[in-house]
Amino acid sequence: METKFQTSFIPKKPLTAASPSPSVDNNSTSVLLLVGILIFVVSVLAAGGAYGWQVYLNSQKEQYKSDLAKLQNSVDITNIRKYKQMATKIDLASTTLSKHVALSQVFSALSKLAVGNIRFTNMDLQVPTDGKTDQAKINLTGYAPSYEALAFQSDMLGHLEELNLRDIVMNPIIQDPVQNQNSNISFTLSANLSPDSMSYKHSILSPDSTVLPVPANTSSSTNR
Repeated sequence: METKFQTSFIPKKPLTAASPSPSVDNNSTSVLLLVGILIFVVSVLAAGGAYGWQVYLNSQKEQYKSDLAKLQNSVDITNIRKYKQMATKIDLASTTLSKHVALSQVFSALSKLAVGNIRFTNMDLQVPTDGKTDQAKINLTGYAPSYEALAFQSDMLGHLEELNLRDIVMNPIIQDPVQNQNSNISFTLSANLSPDSMSYKHSILSPDSTVLPVPANTSSSTNR
């Protein structure tokens, strides 16, 4: 009887699992090491740069202090104080000069505006200081010997051009005529005035700007 041999495809030795390649871990370690070295180098350079910049700033600070000390020693503080005081006085004088109203200019205008038999007994002058208006306002209280004299005074208010007062006196109005016990006619006269034309500065620069021959039918009598 023939002997039959049965072959088997099952391996006689156990198969072991393939171990992972160590090259991958080695590459990762190398990359991390390289990154760490770069970070360390950059940190060292940054720290060195910050220290160097701090040293430079301190050096510049000391240099500026030295230059400032030399400059202070070369400047006369006393003269600087004198110049500052002088500049303050000049600014104050300029401001006062530009805003100051010369009452002589007001009286000069009134002397040409009032007729000979009109008397003014009270004057209220309001000069703007808040910048809301560019005109001053004057209110006068006076009396006339008759209604005819008061009418003549009212007629004179319409001839401001002839008196060269159009740019100085604006909107003059006579109001509240009342006959008193002495048969005189009391009244009020209000008008607007140009501060520029009545300013002290204008009177200095143009002293003859409002000085004209007084008409024969006017009077320069004005009571304060």
